[in-house]
Amino acid sequence: LAAGIVVATSGPGCTNLVTPIQDAMCDGVPLIVLCGQAATTAPVDAFQSCPAVDIMRPCTKWSYQIKSAAEVPFAMDYAFYVARNGRPGPVFLDLPKDLQIQQLTPELIESFLDGLGTYRPEDDDVHARNDDKDFVRLIPDTTAIHLGRVQQGLSFQVNAQGELEAVQSGHDAYHLDHHLTDTIYGGVDYRDIYDETKERKTGKLGAPDGLMAEMMDLIKNAKRPFIIAGQGANDASEELMELAETLQVPVATTLHALGTFDERHPLATNMLGMHGHATPNYLIQDCDLLICVGSRFDDRITGRPTDFIPAARQAAKEGRGGVIHVDCRFSENAKQVKPTFFVHSTGKKFLQEVNKAIRASPPSDPNRTKEWIKKKKQLEKEFPIQITRYNPVTYTVEDEDGNVREVTRTKMCAQGVIAEMNRQLVESGKIDHAIFSTGVGIHQMAAAQLITWTKPRQMLSSGSLGTMGVSLGYCMGAKLANGNKMCISVDGDGSFNMTFTELKTIGEEKIPVKLMILDNESQMMVEYWQRLFHDQRYIAVRNKSPKYTTLASAFDIKSIYCESEEELEEKMRSFLFDYDDEPVLFHVRIERTPCLPMVAPGQPLDNMILVDEDFEVDKSAAPS
Repeated sequence: LAAGIVVATSGPGCTNLVTPIQDAMCDGVPLIVLCGQAATTAPVDAFQSCPAVDIMRPCTKWSYQIKSAAEVPFAMDYAFYVARNGRPGPVFLDLPKDLQIQQLTPELIESFLDGLGTYRPEDDDVHARNDDKDFVRLIPDTTAIHLGRVQQGLSFQVNAQGELEAVQSGHDAYHLDHHLTDTIYGGVDYRDIYDETKERKTGKLGAPDGLMAEMMDLIKNAKRPFIIAGQGANDASEELMELAETLQVPVATTLHALGTFDERHPLATNMLGMHGHATPNYLIQDCDLLICVGSRFDDRITGRPTDFIPAARQAAKEGRGGVIHVDCRFSENAKQVKPTFFVHSTGKKFLQEVNKAIRASPPSDPNRTKEWIKKKKQLEKEFPIQITRYNPVTYTVEDEDGNVREVTRTKMCAQGVIAEMNRQLVESGKIDHAIFSTGVGIHQMAAAQLITWTKPRQMLSSGSLGTMGVSLGYCMGAKLANGNKMCISVDGDGSFNMTFTELKTIGEEKIPVKLMILDNESQMMVEYWQRLFHDQRYIAVRNKSPKYTTLASAFDIKSIYCESEEELEEKMRSFLFDYDDEPVLFHVRIERTPCLPMVAPGQPLDNMILVDEDFEVDKSAAPS
């Protein structure tokens, strides 16, 4: 797994990174962040100094300031290991100016080694456990070393090649979140998951008997099974397809798993959740077995927790179904939803072992999900994503020469524009070769709903943190890393306005990205919430957009403007297919429409707002 590298200066260079680092923490993105710092000999409050390690500690997997140049090899090895193992995430290294240029001599190395402390897991001394001054410690009576914080660190052996090899050395949350055990656990309450004295069932993933056999009985006999594919399934799209096709199981995906199950497949139900499709939201509430692979049951996909998956809960009580939760982090066991079985492994390993078991012993009734699939098809027919269509308007215009003529123009909405983009990409056969980025808002959810996702990691967006303004940067990075792909930023005017200074970089470097701005001069998602939950007391939801085509030309970037449905097809075609080797900006003027379906906060997942009408809502549960 590749990790991103970020290098920045001290002070504001560091503090400006807090939001992207927290974004990476929330969305499981491996980053190595290296920032400068005032010299260790600098006076207090020196120029561009800041308490960087303390600032970054809550939003990283590890945050540390180098104390000696001799630490750097250990620090870099540990940083890359922590960033890429367990659930990926960011690490931060603070590099004081004087230590960046410190000479690494044999004497310095010897002094560093002589000064290493020891690590004893059984040490009850509070001060010893909390001493995080150093991060490299020897483990007595072994050849291993302990790296990281005392209570949140990992143990390693150094092999013959001088490389670190992880050693399992604890049953605490930090160790189990970074060392997969490929173990199946019987369901327990969250407060008991680390208590090894409690009686509980455990079994080995892939074993021929025990919990593996019990779990396989549920999988093979469920009549209404349902799969949630989360980000942890992105490396297992083939295995996921095999399981779904073999057992005829409908599959839904989360925002960060869009494309891991090809949405052209008849078993695909697409994205579920707060702004998901109606079909998966209805199906999951009625399933008798939920198999959740690599998703943490975020509140955006569960709705009101007490009303989530009632049929599966009942099936669990009766011994004919329940919840199978697969996650690489042991700490996710029963955190949001108490599972029947928790599988501490990767999504890929789980699916491989389950598929292997099914091939060895297929279900006795191959038609048991037939009625379930019929229901899926009926729901899709009854509850498609609605696209607002406007009546054409004819009016008179006068050109520069005084000629008067009548023109007919039809307004557009975000959903209609995205649907047209998707149609052209699918019909041209280019959809498999496209990567999309979005900001945050109506355009983000409409893109998730209406683009036909076909490949893993095809969607780059800020999920958990919901950071506006990320689309432009994400699209640039995607293109630089995937030069043969068509990289399209689907952005809203509100998000784009936050970071459009990066047009300068795009123009200078001639990065051939495609930037589509859906401009309704509003923060429409927030405006809709203020309409529903705050009696239309609107604040900070309307903005005056600039002429984005003029802005693009200032940076020598080609641009296209579209304001009516009559122009859309041809201008969309030009935007997508006429600018392969240079950047292009597409400014599309749209109307203000909400993004539906929507599950209001505090409501069950199957209680969706499906049409744009005014009705009573629980105003004490306004969205965040």
